[in-house]
Amino acid sequence: MFALNTPAPVSALNLLNLSTIVEPNGPVYNGPGATKHFTPFHLRQLEYHQREAIERAKKYAMEQSIRAVLLKQTQSQQSQQLDNMKKNQTVALLNRVYVGSISYDVKEEMLKQSFSVFGPIKTVSMSWDPATQKHKGFAFLEFEYPEGAHLAIEQMNGTSFGGRQLKVGRPSNLASADPIIAELVAEYKLENRIYVSGIHLDLTEDDVSLVFEAFGKIVFCRLQPDPSRPIGHRGFGYIEYENGQSAMDAVASMNQFELGGQLLRVCKAISPPDGITSTTTSALPPAAAVAAASVTAKVMSMETEQVRFCICASDFTSKLMEKLLRRKLFHKPLFSPPLVQ
Repeated sequence: MFALNTPAPVSALNLLNLSTIVEPNGPVYNGPGATKHFTPFHLRQLEYHQREAIERAKKYAMEQSIRAVLLKQTQSQQSQQLDNMKKNQTVALLNRVYVGSISYDVKEEMLKQSFSVFGPIKTVSMSWDPATQKHKGFAFLEFEYPEGAHLAIEQMNGTSFGGRQLKVGRPSNLASADPIIAELVAEYKLENRIYVSGIHLDLTEDDVSLVFEAFGKIVFCRLQPDPSRPIGHRGFGYIEYENGQSAMDAVASMNQFELGGQLLRVCKAISPPDGITSTTTSALPPAAAVAAASVTAKVMSMETEQVRFCICASDFTSKLMEKLLRRKLFHKPLFSPPLVQ
């Protein structure tokens, strides 16, 4: 038995039941009801050379981040420019038409005037023989839009012109245009769009829409503006329907249809009305790229610092708990209570 008024020994089991509250950002108190001992909590202060190393690492990480953003932007721009260059070269090939078996009496201006009903022509190149002072009987025409070249090949090949039958086709450096046309139609989603040329200059977009809406609901009708006339057009444009069947019906019914005293030339659209350059994405300015990289590096640095602090605090807390528990379990009293005889 124990003597009266002497504290009973604290068993290890009771010590295990004592709760310990550890607050990393404040003081540490040992157990409810026990004497509260103030224990300050501080993380270890870094030395000067360690702080310098951290700052150098942060600076290097930010520089690498900015360099990576700028490199990615440059590669994206180069890839986009290369892609657009290839598309422009492809469309340029589709714009060219070979015309053979031309009568020697046919002049360049006559040829241009006859083919311009399909669309505006950029250039007409006729081979000239200096010995005979005549052309060699063939020429190359370059249209502004591939639809004009497509219609010219479709409707002028084999026709009589100047007493001879013309041979109209693709240049020899373009073996087959069908796969390229199909790729352009699929990429720009042109299944519902048609090209119309030979439009009388006095007709308006509303007039053309009124005629073509008989085949289905029209999304838009856009005639190419004429810079020389404020409210005029150049005699061709694009019409887009809500579905592809309406576009097919319009091509089948309206091609070579007389409207306003002129024959319309209608085919499926091949290129977008605004040209390929309209699809180029705007590049991110260098200043914006640097700012974006700087913010990204700062956020990553803050996240890394927060994770490091949590790890250090958790490790310190677990070690402190282990140390306190070990002291309580193995602490021996300063005196042994006397036994009652």
